[in-house]
Amino acid sequence: MKILILIAVFVMSYIVGSLNSAIICTYILKHKDIRNYGSFNAGLTNVYRCFGPFAAAATMVMDLMKGVIVVFGTRAVYSLDIFADCTLDSLSVCMISSLFAVTGHCFPVFYKFRGGKGILLAAMCMLLIDPVVFALEAVTFVITVAATKYISIGSLSACVGYIVYTLLWQNLSNAYFGGNYENIGIHVLIIIPMFIICVGRHFSNIKHLISGEEKKFYFHKKGEEE
Repeated sequence: MKILILIAVFVMSYIVGSLNSAIICTYILKHKDIRNYGSFNAGLTNVYRCFGPFAAAATMVMDLMKGVIVVFGTRAVYSLDIFADCTLDSLSVCMISSLFAVTGHCFPVFYKFRGGKGILLAAMCMLLIDPVVFALEAVTFVITVAATKYISIGSLSACVGYIVYTLLWQNLSNAYFGGNYENIGIHVLIIIPMFIICVGRHFSNIKHLISGEEKKFYFHKKGEEE
C-alpha cells in the first residue's frame, strides 16, 4: 500500500510538471504557441523575449505554484501515519517528487514531450526543500548572469551548483551547525538525473555558446543595448 501511494504521488508530480506554464499562459494571454516563436523553447526567457514582461510574470507565477503544489502535496501525504515507520526521510521523498515534476516540465505528456528547461520549477522546489542550498544557487545564478549576460550560463552554473552545494552544505550543517540531514548520498543521487535532464535541455544553448550565436539577456530594450 505504501509503495502504491508513493507511486501515485510521483505520477501526480509528473502530471503537475507536465502542465507547461509557458505554453498555457501564452495561449491564454496571446492565443499563440510559444514553441513557434523566438528560440522555440517553452520557457520563461523565451516568453519574456517574445511576449513581454506580463506574460513572463504569469508564466513565472504558474511555475512557482507548481513547485508549491508538488512539495507541499508530497509532504502532506508522507506525513500520514502509514509512513511513520519508513526509513526514507521526507526530504528525499520531496526531492524524488521534484525530479518527477521537472521531468514532466521538460517532457510533458500533454505537449508531445516538448517542454521547457525546468530551471525555475527546480529552483522553487529547491527553495521549499532546502532554502540554504537555494540561496547559494540564487547567488551563483545572479552573479553569473550579471557577469556574462547569458541566462543559459547562469542556468548551467546553477545545475552544477545544485550537486556541489547540496553535498557541501548538508555535510557542513551536520558537522558544525546542528543539522539533521539524513541520507545525503541518496540526495545527491536524486539530483544527478535532474542535473542530466536540465543540462541536456540546454544542449542547443551550449552549441550556440560555442559558436558565438547565443543571445545575451538585457532588461532594457534592444536598441538600448551597449
